[in-house]
Amino acid sequence: MIYLGDQMTALNAYSKEAVCWLNIKLFGKLKPNGMGYKCSDSNCIICNKDLRKNTAINDVFRGLFSSQIIEDVVKSKPNQLLALIATLIAQYIPPSIAEDDSFDIQCKKLFVTSGYLGWFQKKDENTPQLKWNYRLALLLDKHACTYCNREYIFVYENKNGGKGMVPQFDHWFAKTDFPLLALSFYNLIPSCATCNGIKSDIEMNLGDHLHPYVDPNISDSYRFSYFLNSIDALKVVLKNNSLLSFKPEKTFKALNLEMIYKGHSGKELKDLYELRYKYSENYLKILLENTFGNLSMTDQEKYRLIFGIELDDENYHKRIMSKFKKDIITELLNNT
Repeated sequence: MIYLGDQMTALNAYSKEAVCWLNIKLFGKLKPNGMGYKCSDSNCIICNKDLRKNTAINDVFRGLFSSQIIEDVVKSKPNQLLALIATLIAQYIPPSIAEDDSFDIQCKKLFVTSGYLGWFQKKDENTPQLKWNYRLALLLDKHACTYCNREYIFVYENKNGGKGMVPQFDHWFAKTDFPLLALSFYNLIPSCATCNGIKSDIEMNLGDHLHPYVDPNISDSYRFSYFLNSIDALKVVLKNNSLLSFKPEKTFKALNLEMIYKGHSGKELKDLYELRYKYSENYLKILLENTFGNLSMTDQEKYRLIFGIELDDENYHKRIMSKFKKDIITELLNNT
């Protein structure tokens, strides 16, 4: 798992348009009578589009929101989002007992169906800009899956109009349970299709699980290791580095990281193990100390050239499997 940081540049660019889009969908565009919404930026792409109010939601639900609350929904950190949900639910009195008027259904109509599945993932044919899932991925500039660090999540736009490449965005608080948060910046986690599919609707909470926008030391909270019965029975395992918290263990179990890495037991893990034990007393150490002769090279450069990985946790995203290989190599080098 990788810490994503505050990502203020991405947050500001995304929230500027998301807030305007939601305001117009809730209140309509500004009219001569002063009703409706328009931001202070005369060049705002969203406010200058031909957008209309979403009439599928009821007026009681609409009345829960102000421009400030909309901004809070889009920009707030995860712990603040949960408090906001509780406040809005407490204030909402459905206009009828029909399921269609429930809080979650109303949220789904606006934030999921129209917002995430529509605006966020749908290209506006009237503008040259990329869809927001592409744009946000480019702004975040993370090259490997936040959860597993095992698959690249490059962004590629097909200029000829065909399919491109873009990471999937997992909702850390699942949009099935928290539809209000479908467009919340800190709830959109760039991930590979495998991790997004495995995590899916799993219920995550900040008390039991680590969050890539909340926990700066997320990469150091656990480590990859291995279990050995014989040379043909190597198995990747994960271990909690914390003596005071079970959050790392609960998190990698929820994400099923051991299963995801199971296939690498007989490949990358076995290769590294054999470099350590099969060819010499410690061929891994020889590789690192003697490969480049008298060249003045940093450890980071050596590991990148020999193993194709990054050593520093802030750079794990640049090379897949950096966390896994670094942990395994470190353990093998320390074994006497």
